[in-house]
Amino acid sequence: MSARVVDLAPHDAEGLGAETAVALAALGPASTAPRRAIVEVMLAASRLQTPEELLHEARIRAPATSLATVYRALERLDAAGRVKRATLASGAVGYGYCATGHHEHAICLRCGQLQPIRPCLVADGPALGGFRVTSHVLEFYGVCARCAAESDEEGVAG
Repeated sequence: MSARVVDLAPHDAEGLGAETAVALAALGPASTAPRRAIVEVMLAASRLQTPEELLHEARIRAPATSLATVYRALERLDAAGRVKRATLASGAVGYGYCATGHHEHAICLRCGQLQPIRPCLVADGPALGGFRVTSHVLEFYGVCARCAAESDEEGVAG
């Protein structure tokens, strides 16, 4: 097995203006203030957010945003391949925006931080006895460095 370089850096903040336009295009022809607010909130976050959290943050930018609009936006972004959906430690489903093509993620169970892992760790596809793999999902759950450090500090203080 060959060694692979794995990039665990958070999603880059460069090019958010262009990515905002791409995301809005995935939502359809009407670029409303609520849709724009949802996209901006998702692009600014480096963690998974529940629809309710997205609603709360989006309403700061566009007070007319509704939960139905959040769900419709998530559905359309998911269909366009721009959303990472995963279950958080609480059992709630969180969503994060993914600007680039397919890759895996490391997900913090405490804060929901979403770290991309590039390149794809299963790019060559496993040999499965004639089974043709058309897609896959591989997620790593654990505790990010910040949450681990906070836990260590709490243990020392307690």
